[in-house]
Amino acid sequence: MQHELTTDQARAIARLRARHPGAELLVHRKPWGLIVEARRGRHTLELGRFDWAGGAVPDRSLRAAA
Repeated sequence: MQHELTTDQARAIARLRARHPGAELLVHRKPWGLIVEARRGRHTLELGRFDWAGGAVPDRSLRAAA
């Protein structure tokens, strides 16, 4: 089954990229959607969760989640 991001989800990914210029973006496919990870070296800077129903859940602060 083919899935597509909504316009709002694509914009959220573009904002994630803009917040972390030069960072590598990794996409992890899941049955329910995608996890997009911004990384610099071995450090994860930010995560975003995008479900196939059109939802987007921003990452919590890594300091708070640790």
